[in-house]
Amino acid sequence: MRKKIGIFLSVIFCLITFANEDYTSLLIGDTGGNVYYRENFNEKHPMASVTKMMTVMITYDHIRNKDISLEDRVEITSEARSVGGSMIWIPGGARLTVRDLIKATAIYSANNAAYALAEYIGMGDVDSFVKEMNQKAEELGLEYEVEFYTPTGLPSSMTGKPMDKGTALGIYKLSLEALKYPEYITIASLKKDFIQDGTQRLVNRNKLLSKEKGIFGIKTGHHSKAGYNISVAAKRDGITTIVVVFGSPDEETRDKVVTEHLDKFYDEYHVEKLIEMSKPMVEVDVEGGKKDTIYGYPEEDFEQLISRNWGVEIRKTYIKSIEAPVTKERVLGSYQLIINGKQVKEGKIYTVESVEKERFLDKVKKIF
Repeated sequence: MRKKIGIFLSVIFCLITFANEDYTSLLIGDTGGNVYYRENFNEKHPMASVTKMMTVMITYDHIRNKDISLEDRVEITSEARSVGGSMIWIPGGARLTVRDLIKATAIYSANNAAYALAEYIGMGDVDSFVKEMNQKAEELGLEYEVEFYTPTGLPSSMTGKPMDKGTALGIYKLSLEALKYPEYITIASLKKDFIQDGTQRLVNRNKLLSKEKGIFGIKTGHHSKAGYNISVAAKRDGITTIVVVFGSPDEETRDKVVTEHLDKFYDEYHVEKLIEMSKPMVEVDVEGGKKDTIYGYPEEDFEQLISRNWGVEIRKTYIKSIEAPVTKERVLGSYQLIINGKQVKEGKIYTVESVEKERFLDKVKKIF
């Protein structure tokens, strides 16, 4: 039975005008599946090395299933050595560990490392590995948003195959899946590391890791047909976001788009506790009770990421008076939380204490 990422039920679309010459597609969303800024988000675009996100995830799936291990040593074939583009140096006859190949793929975007992983897991059949990539995309409900033909993302002129393509929305959803692989994200967030027993240094191609506050992971990509692409995650003030940019003319422009729109997002949005169990919502008169009034409270706390420009309203429907005795957890009414004109939550209003019926002696005490 196909799995679906359960994140698409509450997608919020808020438009902002952007400079189209800086990119072809842009999307910013949170980890709850809410999309806040987007442009051309459903337009398919060559992914370039952003493709390797899926390559690494498939590799970790096989590690989790114990089909392979991080310490397995992989022979680098002549096919892997000749893929071209960004590559790590591999001495003749060397057998690299799966761990080193993952690092080289995730940090340095090495095509020979990604190809070697695909060969090893596919038992010499790279097309079999690519089929797994597309099967996983289908399981995630992304079969119409991403399409894989290679484990590297290289252009057709170098592979003889169609280009790997995806939408900004598809890569956003794929990035949410990548966050479920903490070991991958940890490696992808390293500014630098070493492989081959410390003899080869890797420097992350994502320069934002060193420049921008809170950014971690996930993957950059570039070739002449794709422009400069990126999917990054960032966390500030307890809020994690994902930014996808496709088709920037150069690395500097792409990174500027990311930083400027992250700053805009965190300036505009914040997490606010909108419903608090500890704060009474209503006050109800009690007739014939030892107390004259009783308070009603919401059933649970609720907080949400909201814009500073959005209107927030709590609509309450409740009884204005009640006759004693009143039992604890008596339902007094209900509430609806309205944000920016839309209902986002509803719940019941309860008592948190009981009120006994007033006795004759209690009435006498009130008089005297």
